[in-house]
Amino acid sequence: MEHFKRQQDDIFHHGDDSKRKKIRSNINDSLSQTSTTTCFEHLSNELMYEIFEFLDYFHVYEAFFNMNLRFRNLISNSSLPIKIKVSSISKSAYQRYYTDIIMPHANQISSIHLSNVFIYDIVSSPIRILPEFRQLQRLILDNIKSKCLTQILLELFSFPGLSSLTIDSYDNIKNKNFIYHQIFRLPALKYCKLSLHGCASDDNPLPLVTNECSSIEHFIINHGIYLNEMNGLLSYTPQLRCFSAQLGRIYSMKKTTIDPPTLNHLTHVFLELGDISFSEFEQLAIDFFSRIQVLRISLKYHRDTEYRDNNRWEQLISSRMLNLRIFDIRHESWAINVAANNNNSNNGPIIFDGLINQFISPFWIERKWFFAVQYIQSEFRNREIFYSTNPYRRKHYTLYKKSNEERYLNDCETNIQSVHHLHIESEKETINCMNYFPNVTELTVAYGFSTNSHSFSTILNRIIPLKQLSKLVLECHHISFMKLIELLRFTPNIRALVFQSMPFYRDDYISIQQSETFRLVSTTNKITNVTFKDASTLEKTRLLIALCPQLQYLSIKTRMKYLESITRLLLKSTNKNTGHLCSLCFLETSNRWFANVSDLIISEMLLDDYMLKLVDSKLYLWW
Repeated sequence: MEHFKRQQDDIFHHGDDSKRKKIRSNINDSLSQTSTTTCFEHLSNELMYEIFEFLDYFHVYEAFFNMNLRFRNLISNSSLPIKIKVSSISKSAYQRYYTDIIMPHANQISSIHLSNVFIYDIVSSPIRILPEFRQLQRLILDNIKSKCLTQILLELFSFPGLSSLTIDSYDNIKNKNFIYHQIFRLPALKYCKLSLHGCASDDNPLPLVTNECSSIEHFIINHGIYLNEMNGLLSYTPQLRCFSAQLGRIYSMKKTTIDPPTLNHLTHVFLELGDISFSEFEQLAIDFFSRIQVLRISLKYHRDTEYRDNNRWEQLISSRMLNLRIFDIRHESWAINVAANNNNSNNGPIIFDGLINQFISPFWIERKWFFAVQYIQSEFRNREIFYSTNPYRRKHYTLYKKSNEERYLNDCETNIQSVHHLHIESEKETINCMNYFPNVTELTVAYGFSTNSHSFSTILNRIIPLKQLSKLVLECHHISFMKLIELLRFTPNIRALVFQSMPFYRDDYISIQQSETFRLVSTTNKITNVTFKDASTLEKTRLLIALCPQLQYLSIKTRMKYLESITRLLLKSTNKNTGHLCSLCFLETSNRWFANVSDLIISEMLLDDYMLKLVDSKLYLWW
């Protein structure tokens, strides 16, 4: 039941409002009459099943399976589709889960999400009984090795209901074409997202086909492809409706006379463009994008200013993309800091005025496509960002440290609904920000933040709902640990914390732990996942785990001289602050580290049942 208490917020923050209110009302009524432990005895089976639908099924299992016979029977006899997610679960808890739920209910499992690097190797892996999941519709394979991936894809051909597949490999895929071929053979696949590591030039482009047809409608390629791979890849997907990719220039300059495939259903295109000229993009649009309705493109540090030529865009859209209703562009470029060299702060922005002002012609205004430009100054190089504003549709938004020269070609929206991740580069811009981001769940604070702001949380809460945040990333090196604790006080629902350093300034370890704020945050925070990127000492690690006693996964960097003492601290069974910890990753390691940790665990009998693996330079431990 303690585990369930930590998950109650998930029930009340997801799903249909009316259903959520009904569940909350019933639980509150029951709580008013009895204790938390027994209140669920008064709820009907139907309502309990509705509660189960809102939670990760492992949390349902942990909270209710061993509560009493009634709830065990509810879970065992349920006909609900089951969604399995294996990430920060202890090895022993996973084994129980596999025995009690996964094995006996394999034919009810509709979704499997695997991200633990060890899960593919163990005897009780879901991968070992893949044919048993007859109702499987969605499969997510994160951190998977290429050899294992090849074997799985050969088995998936017999799954008639698999409609969604996501793959993220952690080693190099030497033959991506084989992976593509196997995926295109899956009979019911509608959604496919791929992040396949390795150099794209290892393969020759797929040949154009006419006799093989994939059912894929949403195709996302995150590992990057080249322009001359497009014909072959898209020839397999005639039903394609949405396409997203990172595109680079052709690596083989051999020309082809083969006509591109016809994509009659393609309406949404999202592209990150590398070193592709506007002329090359123009040909791409002519070949594939004649029917699209939504175009979103990003160009980072791109030199081709033709992307800012409104005449080129007007001609292309008017003649080749007649159905386009949403045009969303973000173009970042570097420029030599003319202003700094000439001691004239106005020279830089003036250079771009002629181009930018072209985008206020009737062509753009009639379509309600509006834009802004930010001019960001630094000592040696300037950054220029030209982007769409009305409405803003991206999930990520950055507040830059910029000059006084910011040009809006229309009134910018003040309530940006689409943004889920806010990245802050400047405290000044936070203070001056006129926007509100109601749906932000992830916050990144970059370099350049001061340490003397006493109202940082107040300022942030004016532009984002702090209590809604689930992930906090601090990229600034000099924000003090006490400032971090102060911020965590106002962000009680943070689950994942990533930070660079732990400076103390005038404070020491003892005084920090004795502070009232530290005690409050350490007893109320819900942080289960921490990544500490700076080299940690034993005392810093001790302070960190005291602050986050609910910690399940820790990723940390340290020096060899602290390795044994930190490992011993984290694995000692008598340490009350690591009772939930079950997964550990040491960053920037080697084979020597593997041997030292292995020898320490064996010689001091720190763990009975565990797995240890070195992947690239990361040393993983799971127990």
